[in-house]
Amino acid sequence: MRLNTGGTALQKARNGQRSRQLYSAALIAAAAFLLSGCGTNETSREIDRANNAANPAGLPPGRQGLSRVVATSSFAAATADESRAAEIGRDILANGGNATDAAVAMYFALAVTLPSAASLGASGACIVHDDKSKQAESFVFAPIAAPGPIKGASFSVPNGVRAVTLMHVRHGSSRWEAVVAPAERLARFGVPVSRALSRDLQAGAGMLGDNEAQRILGNAREGSNLIQTELAGTLGAIRQRGGAEFFQGQLARTISEQISQAGGSMPVDVLRSAVPQASAPMSESHYRRRVYVSPAPMAGASALAGWKGSAPGGAVPVDSNGFAGLAAADGQGGAAACALSMGQLFGARVMVPNTGILLGAPTANAAAVSPLIIANPSNGEFTFAGAGGGAATAAQALGWVARGAIEDDRPLGTVLSQTRGQGGFVNAIACPSGLRANGSTCRAAADPAGAGLAAIAQ
Repeated sequence: MRLNTGGTALQKARNGQRSRQLYSAALIAAAAFLLSGCGTNETSREIDRANNAANPAGLPPGRQGLSRVVATSSFAAATADESRAAEIGRDILANGGNATDAAVAMYFALAVTLPSAASLGASGACIVHDDKSKQAESFVFAPIAAPGPIKGASFSVPNGVRAVTLMHVRHGSSRWEAVVAPAERLARFGVPVSRALSRDLQAGAGMLGDNEAQRILGNAREGSNLIQTELAGTLGAIRQRGGAEFFQGQLARTISEQISQAGGSMPVDVLRSAVPQASAPMSESHYRRRVYVSPAPMAGASALAGWKGSAPGGAVPVDSNGFAGLAAADGQGGAAACALSMGQLFGARVMVPNTGILLGAPTANAAAVSPLIIANPSNGEFTFAGAGGGAATAAQALGWVARGAIEDDRPLGTVLSQTRGQGGFVNAIACPSGLRANGSTCRAAADPAGAGLAAIAQ
């Protein structure tokens, strides 16, 4: 697996200037094709869609990964609450990206494949364990209510793109374009509606009173090809002009204007001032390791309660309830995990016209999320990374699963089979002996009660 072990972002930019110039020429040509839609016939479009379905991350021949979950001595894995997003994370890892690259790619992919729980309007929190610095960093994008409702519904200021942009700048190794492009392709050429999204649509499609949301999502059925042209345009702008475009560029102005025209209120200054919190995570000691969770106002305390032995309550979810999680680990011992929240199923149930962005809702449970990572700050080894979805109690369920897999030393799959979604779906990666020390002990798993996927990069 190729990993970029260069120095600062500036040094990487200088060292890669010539290759990027060559790459940019190809990228401009590809963008012209993707964004024009001219000069292609229906047969060409069908070929593109088939190729996209078989190779969502656009890897070169011979580099496409496998979907099966296995254990290997050289280990890298991705897991998420929706299967195609997990496959994209896996493919990013297989193409030399690190855990942060995979997590960011899955964040954007989930906005396409599971917008009911993880659109670009979602709130949430991410934690990165950096194997080089041996430190962990938290990125919190808490729900912030917009100044005025839209179509009678309160909504949250979208600040997740800004958070993952910062996360990628500090910890990513792949080019920004490479981690956004797979999601853009899914939105532009279409992706089969997964079981995860289908369950959400069955539970909540009738809640989508907004005409724009109904037009795009109302008739989607499991297995049908879901094309989101407006969202593809939004992702294309983010890919081409960077994440800052979302909160201070032309795209930010477009989002603000479209919300205003729909009767809501979110001036560009409000979007610009919604700054994510980047800081050290909340943590506590576990022998030589640290258990990292999200700081307030997110639900890190609930995750720690589960870790300390407080079993999660509540029924097994039947859909996402507007919550989703993802995690990734790379072969060098880096790990990243994110927990996302729309506040409720389909969030505010309103889509910003001409952008494809489903807005989140600032409900009482909107901040009830936290990923969890366990790592040794002395040697940089990580032993657990995960995040939960499906319920506002998923953070506690995550801590409970981490305790079973690490503290009680039980196989991850066994722990998940026994809890089977109690309190929320948990997607996790566990390396009880440390990835670099003994990668053969590593396992990745998606909750059997959910509709997600764990995938190994080979």
